Amino acid sequence: MSPPLVLDEDDAVELLAYLVTAARTQMDEAAEYAPMRLLTAAGRLAEMIAPRAGTGLRPLLLDVRKGFSETAVKAGDPGGYVERLDALCRSVAAHLVTSLDLDGSAS
Repeated sequence: MSPPLVLDEDDAVELLAYLVTAARTQMDEAAEYAPMRLLTAAGRLAEMIAPRAGTGLRPLLLDVRKGFSETAVKAGDPGGYVERLDALCRSVAAHLVTSLDLDGSAS
């Protein structure tokens, strides 16, 4: 069974354009904007694919979208910002372990 198609060409081009232009913008911005731009892209991607995502992927997409909104401002609480990013990374890793059966539990 093939996985569902979760991104159409228009959405992919929109995300590609955002990433390319964000890379250029980053050349003139402070370095701390880079994580914000990457999280914005991750949040946009999660938003784009959510309507067509399989049930196993939906919880991760919610975590990404929630994580993006919670980590939007770094200046007020740098330590909390890093903690929230770390938690989001753990959510992504847990999803990959489960979805790719990296722990061998499906065997």
